[in-house]
Amino acid sequence: MSSQFTLFVSLAVSAIYVTALYSVALAIQRSRTPQGATAWSIALVSFPFLALPLFWVFGRSKFHGYVEAHRVVASKIRADIRHVQEGLENQRGEPPKAMASLCHLTYELTQLPFTDGNEVELLIDGEMTFTSILEAIRTAEEYVLIQFYIYRVDGIGNRIKEALLERARNGVRVYFLYDEIGSPRLSQQFKDELTGAGIEVSGFKTTKGRGNRFQVNFRNHRKIVVVDGCCAFIGGLNVGDDYLGLYPKVGPWRDTHVKITGPAALEAQISFVKDWYWPMDAIPALSWHPHVGDDRCQVSVVHTGPADSAAVATLYHIEAFNAARQRIWIANPYFVPDEPTERALQLAALRDVDVRIILPANNDNRIIQLAAMTYVSRLQRSGVRFYFYKQGEKGFLHQKTFLVDDQLSAVGTTNLDNRSLHINFECTALILDAKFARQVKQVFEDDFRESTSVDKDVFEDRSYWYKLAAKTANLGAPML
Repeated sequence: MSSQFTLFVSLAVSAIYVTALYSVALAIQRSRTPQGATAWSIALVSFPFLALPLFWVFGRSKFHGYVEAHRVVASKIRADIRHVQEGLENQRGEPPKAMASLCHLTYELTQLPFTDGNEVELLIDGEMTFTSILEAIRTAEEYVLIQFYIYRVDGIGNRIKEALLERARNGVRVYFLYDEIGSPRLSQQFKDELTGAGIEVSGFKTTKGRGNRFQVNFRNHRKIVVVDGCCAFIGGLNVGDDYLGLYPKVGPWRDTHVKITGPAALEAQISFVKDWYWPMDAIPALSWHPHVGDDRCQVSVVHTGPADSAAVATLYHIEAFNAARQRIWIANPYFVPDEPTERALQLAALRDVDVRIILPANNDNRIIQLAAMTYVSRLQRSGVRFYFYKQGEKGFLHQKTFLVDDQLSAVGTTNLDNRSLHINFECTALILDAKFARQVKQVFEDDFRESTSVDKDVFEDRSYWYKLAAKTANLGAPML
């Protein structure tokens, strides 16, 4: 019995090491950077019992199968896509000279242009955002597309549910998509109530497909609502009472969303259709006719993710920051940027661009908060100014926005961390409009007043153990 047990243990250990060596080969092929491949390789060889399960859960940066799903969608709605692309091309605006290169880049990456003829409304915090979303849902005549990373069945979750049910009972088609990792408590009773009214409901199913079974690394972090193909909502808010500032432990919740009425709403619709096809293998019958308004606001809705052939999110951030001549103002809760994005901010500050970044004083992710301090310290030396929102008080800053000069504004779901830039499915509205930029600038100025300037020695003055913890946390930056 003892010899059999010893043989079994020997075979198991051998199998683990063989699997570890196979995983090393995969890491070398799949990792985005040489540093990532090296780190995984060392860990897999040195600590295979610990590193193997981590690698098979977190070790991939590409979402297999989704690219093929894109091709299927494109082939099945080729006529519709061609029609909408032609319609959007006809609405392409003439960009400001300083932003022409950015417009060209986003088109090359997405095949969707900055469209003219959009009306854009800035939505500040939860009450304004959810009021506007509910109003739009209640006016829906044909369909509602609704997609959130987190959907809580609480006060606001039930209010939106009731609005969807009312529309569905009046013949409006409703498609409800959520992320299982972000919304693990979405009850079967809630989903049955929706489907009972004829609403189609699905999780995104990130574990669907060959090779994806053990992956929990990928999340569909998009927050999109589209009504009748006419208007779309994009931004940082999920659905939950905490986003209304109703959780006492968190306090006031600072967030930003945007309502887009016009041709760019179809770009958000394209994103939803691609995501819907992945779990459902079906394409909703939707309107693809661009609705053109009187406003001349130029908008591009850029959806990014781990199926992209290029690092789209990183590339458009770099191009936008490189175009800056006056200011780059950023508000973002999770600041652990990849190296190219960090270098773009550093270069901007060194050429005397006013670079300011607002971070939450009290982050809901302690590891990210620690890791972020290493970037704060480095970028401060280049002249970047940092602010802590609600320093010493309750309140959480969750918005993902930036402003470049007096022309370009961005409102979306993308955090400035490796997860959002490379691993998550994200969506951001890039807006070229001086009037809208003035509104965004005013909001930033209000937020600066609610924030405390971060002292340049804030990191260096900390204890040895704090600095060690921060630099240790930063070792996990590729997965944060």
